[in-house]
Amino acid sequence: MGLLRKVPSIGAVATLFAATVIASSGWAAAPEPPGPASHGDGDRLARVPVLDNAEAWACLPVEHGEGQAPALPTWARVLARALPATTARMLVLDHVQRTGSSLDPALRAAMRWAAADALESSYGRDTAEADLRRLGFEDDAIRRWTEAPHEGLSGPEHDALAFARALTLEADKVTDAEVARLIEAFGESSFVAMVHLLAYANFQDRLLLALDVQVEPGGPLPPLEVQIDLDAMPEVPERRPPDGPAPTVPTHVGDPTWAATDFDELQDRLEAQRGRASRIRVPSWEEMLAALPESVPQPERRHSVKWTLVGMGYQPTLTSAWLTTMRTFSPESGTDRVFRESIFWVVTRTIHCFY
Repeated sequence: MGLLRKVPSIGAVATLFAATVIASSGWAAAPEPPGPASHGDGDRLARVPVLDNAEAWACLPVEHGEGQAPALPTWARVLARALPATTARMLVLDHVQRTGSSLDPALRAAMRWAAADALESSYGRDTAEADLRRLGFEDDAIRRWTEAPHEGLSGPEHDALAFARALTLEADKVTDAEVARLIEAFGESSFVAMVHLLAYANFQDRLLLALDVQVEPGGPLPPLEVQIDLDAMPEVPERRPPDGPAPTVPTHVGDPTWAATDFDELQDRLEAQRGRASRIRVPSWEEMLAALPESVPQPERRHSVKWTLVGMGYQPTLTSAWLTTMRTFSPESGTDRVFRESIFWVVTRTIHCFY
Protein backbone atom coordinates (compact mmCIF):
# COMPACT_ATOMS: atom_id res chain seq x y z
CA MET A 1 0.00 0.00 0.00
CA GLY A 2 1.59 3.29 -1.12
CA LEU A 3 1.78 5.93 1.59
CA LEU A 4 0.63 8.75 -0.67
CA ARG A 5 -2.33 6.70 -1.83
CA LYS A 6 -3.30 6.36 1.81
CA VAL A 7 -2.63 9.93 2.88
CA PRO A 8 -5.51 11.53 0.92
CA SER A 9 -7.84 9.76 3.36
CA ILE A 10 -6.39 12.06 6.05
CA GLY A 11 -7.35 14.96 3.80
CA ALA A 12 -10.85 13.48 3.58
CA VAL A 13 -11.08 13.35 7.36
CA ALA A 14 -9.95 16.97 7.43
CA THR A 15 -12.69 17.99 5.03
CA LEU A 16 -15.23 16.00 7.05
CA PHE A 17 -13.99 17.84 10.14
CA ALA A 18 -14.51 21.21 8.46
CA ALA A 19 -18.03 20.35 7.34
CA THR A 20 -19.13 19.00 10.71
CA VAL A 21 -17.56 21.93 12.57
CA ILE A 22 -19.79 24.25 10.55
CA ALA A 23 -22.81 22.17 11.53
CA SER A 24 -21.71 22.04 15.17
CA SER A 25 -21.14 25.78 15.29
CA GLY A 26 -24.62 26.33 13.91
CA TRP A 27 -26.14 24.01 16.52
CA ALA A 28 -24.45 25.49 19.59
CA ALA A 29 -26.90 25.94 22.44
CA ALA A 30 -28.15 29.48 22.98
CA PRO A 31 -26.10 31.03 20.17
CA GLU A 32 -24.98 34.57 20.89
CA PRO A 33 -25.31 37.38 18.32
CA PRO A 34 -22.06 38.64 16.82
CA GLY A 35 -20.22 40.84 19.27
CA PRO A 36 -17.52 43.47 18.85
CA ALA A 37 -15.08 40.89 17.48
CA SER A 38 -17.20 40.30 14.38
CA HIS A 39 -18.70 43.72 13.74
CA GLY A 40 -19.45 45.22 10.35
CA ASP A 41 -19.69 43.42 7.02
CA GLY A 42 -16.45 45.06 5.90
CA ASP A 43 -14.58 44.33 9.10
CA ARG A 44 -15.82 40.94 10.22
CA LEU A 45 -13.52 38.16 11.33
CA ALA A 46 -15.60 35.15 10.24
CA ARG A 47 -18.95 34.05 8.85
CA VAL A 48 -20.08 33.02 12.33
CA PRO A 49 -19.92 34.85 15.69
CA VAL A 50 -16.45 35.29 17.16
CA LEU A 51 -15.99 35.31 20.93
CA ASP A 52 -13.75 37.92 22.48
CA ASN A 53 -10.51 36.63 23.93
CA ALA A 54 -11.68 36.38 27.56
CA GLU A 55 -14.91 34.59 26.61
CA ALA A 56 -13.02 32.08 24.50
CA TRP A 57 -10.47 31.33 27.23
CA ALA A 58 -13.33 30.77 29.68
CA CYS A 59 -14.65 27.98 27.45
CA LEU A 60 -11.37 26.11 27.03
CA PRO A 61 -10.02 23.35 29.32
CA VAL A 62 -6.44 24.60 29.06
CA GLU A 63 -3.80 26.25 31.21
CA HIS A 64 -1.65 29.07 29.87
CA GLY A 65 0.62 29.84 32.81
CA GLU A 66 0.71 32.93 34.98
CA GLY A 67 -0.27 36.41 33.92
CA GLN A 68 -2.80 37.73 31.46
CA ALA A 69 -4.27 35.24 29.01
CA PRO A 70 -2.47 35.56 25.66
CA ALA A 71 -4.35 36.32 22.47
CA LEU A 72 -6.07 33.34 20.86
CA PRO A 73 -6.14 32.90 17.09
CA THR A 74 -9.40 33.87 15.43
CA TRP A 75 -10.26 30.28 14.53
CA ALA A 76 -10.04 29.25 18.20
CA ARG A 77 -12.37 32.10 19.18
CA VAL A 78 -14.81 30.88 16.52
CA LEU A 79 -14.83 27.27 17.72
CA ALA A 80 -14.38 27.61 21.48
CA ARG A 81 -18.05 27.69 22.46
CA ALA A 82 -19.30 24.91 20.17
CA LEU A 83 -16.26 22.61 20.46
CA PRO A 84 -14.23 23.58 23.54
CA ALA A 85 -12.34 20.32 24.07
CA THR A 86 -11.60 19.91 20.37
CA THR A 87 -10.43 23.52 20.12
CA ALA A 88 -8.02 22.91 22.99
CA ARG A 89 -6.61 19.87 21.19
CA MET A 90 -6.33 21.89 17.98
CA LEU A 91 -4.22 24.50 19.77
CA VAL A 92 -1.84 21.73 20.79
CA LEU A 93 -1.85 20.33 17.25
CA ASP A 94 -1.13 23.76 15.76
CA HIS A 95 1.80 24.31 18.13
CA VAL A 96 3.26 20.86 17.39
CA GLN A 97 2.95 21.33 13.63
CA ARG A 98 4.60 24.75 13.67
CA THR A 99 7.39 23.99 16.15
CA GLY A 100 7.73 20.30 16.87
CA SER A 101 8.38 18.39 13.66
CA SER A 102 11.79 17.26 12.42
CA LEU A 103 11.60 19.44 9.30
CA ASP A 104 13.87 22.43 8.86
CA PRO A 105 11.76 25.35 10.22
CA ALA A 106 12.19 27.48 7.09
CA LEU A 107 11.25 24.64 4.77
CA ARG A 108 8.31 23.77 7.01
CA ALA A 109 6.93 27.32 6.88
CA ALA A 110 7.55 27.55 3.11
CA MET A 111 5.70 24.28 2.47
CA ARG A 112 2.85 25.55 4.63
CA TRP A 113 2.79 28.70 2.51
CA ALA A 114 2.79 26.69 -0.73
CA ALA A 115 -0.23 24.63 0.37
CA ALA A 116 -2.11 27.77 1.45
CA ASP A 117 -1.29 29.49 -1.83
CA ALA A 118 -2.58 26.50 -3.81
CA LEU A 119 -5.89 26.77 -1.92
CA GLU A 120 -5.91 30.60 -2.01
CA SER A 121 -6.04 30.75 1.79
CA SER A 122 -4.86 34.23 2.77
CA TYR A 123 -4.88 33.26 6.46
CA GLY A 124 -2.58 30.31 5.78
CA ARG A 125 -0.23 32.37 3.61
CA ASP A 126 -0.04 35.23 6.14
CA THR A 127 0.61 32.86 9.04
CA ALA A 128 3.34 30.96 7.20
CA GLU A 129 4.99 34.21 6.13
CA ALA A 130 4.88 35.46 9.73
CA ASP A 131 6.56 32.23 10.85
CA LEU A 132 9.34 32.90 8.31
CA ARG A 133 9.76 36.42 9.66
CA ARG A 134 10.04 35.07 13.20
CA LEU A 135 12.91 32.94 11.93
CA GLY A 136 14.70 36.16 10.89
CA PHE A 137 13.91 36.19 7.17
CA GLU A 138 13.53 39.57 5.45
CA ASP A 139 11.37 40.40 2.43
CA ASP A 140 13.88 39.29 -0.22
CA ALA A 141 14.53 35.96 1.51
CA ILE A 142 10.80 35.33 1.99
CA ARG A 143 10.19 35.93 -1.71
CA ARG A 144 12.87 33.34 -2.44
CA TRP A 145 10.75 30.77 -0.58
CA THR A 146 7.33 31.86 -1.79
CA GLU A 147 7.63 33.10 -5.38
CA ALA A 148 7.89 30.67 -8.31
CA PRO A 149 10.19 29.40 -9.67
CA HIS A 150 11.97 29.61 -6.29
CA GLU A 151 15.23 30.87 -7.72
CA GLY A 152 18.22 30.05 -5.57
CA LEU A 153 16.62 27.09 -3.83
CA SER A 154 18.35 23.74 -3.96
CA GLY A 155 16.88 20.89 -6.00
CA PRO A 156 15.46 19.08 -2.94
CA GLU A 157 13.93 22.28 -1.53
CA HIS A 158 12.36 23.08 -4.90
CA ASP A 159 11.02 19.51 -5.11
CA ALA A 160 9.54 19.81 -1.60
CA LEU A 161 7.61 22.98 -2.48
CA ALA A 162 6.38 21.45 -5.74
CA PHE A 163 5.27 18.40 -3.76
CA ALA A 164 3.35 20.63 -1.32
CA ARG A 165 1.34 22.11 -4.16
CA ALA A 166 0.83 18.79 -5.96
CA LEU A 167 -0.34 16.93 -2.86
CA THR A 168 -2.77 19.76 -2.12
CA LEU A 169 -4.34 19.95 -5.58
CA GLU A 170 -3.88 16.53 -7.20
CA ALA A 171 -2.66 14.03 -4.62
CA ASP A 172 -3.53 11.02 -6.77
CA LYS A 173 -1.11 12.22 -9.49
CA VAL A 174 1.99 12.35 -7.29
CA THR A 175 4.37 9.74 -8.71
CA ASP A 176 6.55 7.09 -7.11
CA ALA A 177 9.61 8.79 -8.58
CA GLU A 178 8.74 12.15 -7.01
CA VAL A 179 8.35 10.55 -3.60
CA ALA A 180 11.55 8.56 -4.01
CA ARG A 181 13.52 11.76 -4.71
CA LEU A 182 12.20 13.40 -1.55
CA ILE A 183 12.95 10.35 0.59
CA GLU A 184 16.48 10.18 -0.85
CA ALA A 185 17.05 13.87 -0.09
CA PHE A 186 15.37 14.18 3.31
CA GLY A 187 14.94 10.64 4.69
CA GLU A 188 11.83 8.67 5.54
CA SER A 189 11.11 10.36 8.86
CA SER A 190 11.20 13.88 7.42
CA PHE A 191 9.13 12.79 4.45
CA VAL A 192 6.41 11.51 6.80
CA ALA A 193 6.62 14.87 8.60
CA MET A 194 6.03 16.60 5.25
CA VAL A 195 2.94 14.51 4.62
CA HIS A 196 1.62 15.27 8.10
CA LEU A 197 2.31 18.97 7.61
CA LEU A 198 0.41 19.06 4.32
CA ALA A 199 -2.49 17.02 5.67
CA TYR A 200 -2.74 19.52 8.54
CA ALA A 201 -2.39 22.50 6.18
CA ASN A 202 -5.22 21.20 3.99
CA PHE A 203 -7.39 20.52 7.03
CA GLN A 204 -6.80 23.95 8.54
CA ASP A 205 -7.11 25.94 5.32
CA ARG A 206 -10.38 24.28 4.32
CA LEU A 207 -11.77 25.00 7.77
CA LEU A 208 -10.60 28.63 7.56
CA LEU A 209 -12.06 29.05 4.08
CA ALA A 210 -15.39 27.44 4.97
CA LEU A 211 -15.81 29.73 7.99
CA ASP A 212 -14.23 32.70 6.18
CA VAL A 213 -11.86 33.23 9.11
CA GLN A 214 -9.76 36.38 8.74
CA VAL A 215 -6.27 36.91 10.09
CA GLU A 216 -6.01 38.52 13.52
CA PRO A 217 -6.35 42.35 13.49
CA GLY A 218 -2.81 42.81 14.81
CA GLY A 219 -1.33 40.34 12.37
CA PRO A 220 -0.78 36.57 12.49
CA LEU A 221 -0.11 35.16 15.96
CA PRO A 222 2.82 32.93 16.89
CA PRO A 223 2.07 29.31 17.81
CA LEU A 224 0.54 29.17 21.28
CA GLU A 225 1.74 26.59 23.78
CA VAL A 226 -0.97 25.41 26.19
CA GLN A 227 -1.44 22.55 28.62
CA ILE A 228 -4.63 20.50 28.51
CA ASP A 229 -6.38 20.33 31.88
CA LEU A 230 -7.91 16.85 31.80
CA ASP A 231 -9.84 17.55 35.02
CA ALA A 232 -11.59 20.49 33.38
CA MET A 233 -12.74 18.79 30.18
CA PRO A 234 -16.22 20.22 29.52
CA GLU A 235 -19.44 18.37 28.94
CA VAL A 236 -20.56 18.05 25.34
CA PRO A 237 -22.48 21.26 24.58
CA GLU A 238 -26.22 20.88 24.17
CA ARG A 239 -27.18 20.75 20.51
CA ARG A 240 -30.38 21.91 18.97
CA PRO A 241 -31.44 21.65 15.33
CA PRO A 242 -31.54 24.80 13.22
CA ASP A 243 -34.74 26.82 13.17
CA GLY A 244 -37.23 25.98 10.45
CA PRO A 245 -38.61 22.75 9.05
CA ALA A 246 -36.35 19.76 8.68
CA PRO A 247 -35.44 18.80 5.11
CA THR A 248 -37.32 15.93 3.52
CA VAL A 249 -35.33 12.71 3.67
CA PRO A 250 -35.24 11.13 0.21
CA THR A 251 -36.22 7.48 -0.11
CA HIS A 252 -33.80 6.98 -2.99
CA VAL A 253 -30.68 8.79 -4.16
CA GLY A 254 -29.89 8.29 -7.84
CA ASP A 255 -26.16 7.77 -8.24
CA PRO A 256 -25.23 5.29 -10.97
CA THR A 257 -21.54 5.36 -10.06
CA TRP A 258 -22.32 3.53 -6.81
CA ALA A 259 -23.22 0.45 -8.86
CA ALA A 260 -20.81 0.99 -11.75
CA THR A 261 -18.32 -1.53 -10.36
CA ASP A 262 -19.50 -5.08 -9.73
CA PHE A 263 -18.30 -7.22 -6.83
CA ASP A 264 -15.73 -9.23 -8.78
CA GLU A 265 -14.14 -6.12 -10.27
CA LEU A 266 -14.00 -4.54 -6.81
CA GLN A 267 -12.19 -7.59 -5.46
CA ASP A 268 -9.70 -7.45 -8.34
CA ARG A 269 -8.97 -3.82 -7.56
CA LEU A 270 -8.51 -4.58 -3.87
CA GLU A 271 -6.06 -7.37 -4.67
CA ALA A 272 -4.12 -5.03 -6.96
CA GLN A 273 -3.82 -2.50 -4.11
CA ARG A 274 -2.78 -5.17 -1.62
CA GLY A 275 -0.04 -6.30 -3.97
CA ARG A 276 1.30 -2.83 -4.64
CA ALA A 277 4.68 -1.99 -3.13
CA SER A 278 4.63 0.74 -0.49
CA ARG A 279 6.53 3.95 -1.18
CA ILE A 280 7.95 3.82 2.32
CA ARG A 281 8.97 1.02 4.62
CA VAL A 282 6.22 0.18 7.11
CA PRO A 283 7.69 -0.27 10.62
CA SER A 284 6.84 -3.37 12.58
CA TRP A 285 4.72 -3.16 15.73
CA GLU A 286 7.83 -3.57 17.87
CA GLU A 287 9.69 -0.83 15.98
CA MET A 288 6.74 1.51 16.40
CA LEU A 289 6.62 0.91 20.16
CA ALA A 290 10.35 1.55 20.43
CA ALA A 291 9.92 4.90 18.64
CA LEU A 292 7.28 6.26 21.01
CA PRO A 293 8.53 8.99 23.36
CA GLU A 294 7.28 9.13 26.95
CA SER A 295 4.89 11.95 26.03
CA VAL A 296 2.94 9.68 23.64
CA PRO A 297 0.62 7.11 25.27
CA GLN A 298 1.19 3.45 24.51
CA PRO A 299 -1.49 1.83 22.30
CA GLU A 300 -4.12 -0.13 24.19
CA ARG A 301 -3.95 -3.12 21.86
CA ARG A 302 -1.84 -4.53 19.07
CA HIS A 303 -3.06 -3.89 15.52
CA SER A 304 -1.81 -3.84 11.94
CA VAL A 305 -3.22 -0.54 10.61
CA LYS A 306 -0.42 0.47 8.27
CA TRP A 307 -0.85 4.22 8.28
CA THR A 308 -0.77 4.20 12.09
CA LEU A 309 2.41 2.11 12.06
CA VAL A 310 3.98 4.54 9.60
CA GLY A 311 2.82 7.65 11.45
CA MET A 312 3.68 6.47 14.95
CA GLY A 313 6.85 4.74 13.77
CA TYR A 314 8.33 7.80 12.06
CA GLN A 315 6.54 10.82 13.59
CA PRO A 316 4.84 9.74 16.83
CA THR A 317 4.35 13.23 18.26
CA LEU A 318 2.67 14.60 15.12
CA THR A 319 0.54 11.47 14.71
CA SER A 320 -0.54 11.42 18.35
CA ALA A 321 -1.58 15.09 18.25
CA TRP A 322 -3.68 14.47 15.15
CA LEU A 323 -5.33 11.30 16.45
CA THR A 324 -6.11 12.90 19.81
CA THR A 325 -7.79 15.83 18.07
CA MET A 326 -9.95 13.54 15.94
CA ARG A 327 -10.85 11.28 18.86
CA THR A 328 -11.94 14.33 20.83
CA PHE A 329 -13.95 15.81 17.98
CA SER A 330 -15.98 12.71 17.15
CA PRO A 331 -17.99 12.48 20.41
CA GLU A 332 -17.97 16.21 21.11
CA SER A 333 -19.43 17.16 17.74
CA GLY A 334 -22.50 14.99 18.24
CA THR A 335 -22.85 14.47 14.50
CA ASP A 336 -24.63 11.43 13.13
CA ARG A 337 -22.22 8.64 12.21
CA VAL A 338 -23.98 7.89 8.91
CA PHE A 339 -23.67 11.57 8.01
CA ARG A 340 -19.95 11.57 8.86
CA GLU A 341 -19.24 8.41 6.89
CA SER A 342 -21.25 9.66 3.92
CA ILE A 343 -19.16 12.83 3.74
CA PHE A 344 -16.03 10.71 4.05
CA TRP A 345 -17.19 8.65 1.08
CA VAL A 346 -18.02 11.69 -1.06
CA VAL A 347 -14.64 13.32 -0.40
CA THR A 348 -12.50 10.23 -0.88
CA ARG A 349 -14.27 9.43 -4.15
CA THR A 350 -13.86 13.02 -5.34
CA ILE A 351 -10.10 12.97 -4.79
CA HIS A 352 -9.75 9.43 -6.23
CA CYS A 353 -8.52 7.89 -2.99
CA PHE A 354 -9.02 4.12 -2.98
CA TYR A 355 -9.17 4.01 0.84
